[in-house]
Amino acid sequence: MTMSFPDSPGLPPGVSPHLDVRLKSGWRFDRKRRAFVSAAGEATSLRKLLPTGAKVVPMAPSLADADPADLSDDEKTLASYFQVVLPSADEAADTAKALRDAEGVENVTDPPRISLPNAPR
Repeated sequence: MTMSFPDSPGLPPGVSPHLDVRLKSGWRFDRKRRAFVSAAGEATSLRKLLPTGAKVVPMAPSLADADPADLSDDEKTLASYFQVVLPSADEAADTAKALRDAEGVENVTDPPRISLPNAPR
């Protein structure tokens, strides 16, 4: 069953509102702690930054879960990308600002808006 999010203009049906996040080099997402963690052990908790019901999803799950010492530089780069899936598009702007200000976050972007031009009749 696909869900439709009428408050997500420009997203295809079934695609939840989300933000694309890239972590700085040396930072990872720790699922157990629900935090971004640096190689030095510094942590940025997401519990107060994200709205209730938000999910952090790695774009390359097997790489995000791997030991960084076992990854090539390219794999580490891929492991630094995440999507923050939001319960509502209404919370995207505030969540994006909070994430941009968080230690360990390099970049936060909205997903591309997809639309087709009006076809001539």
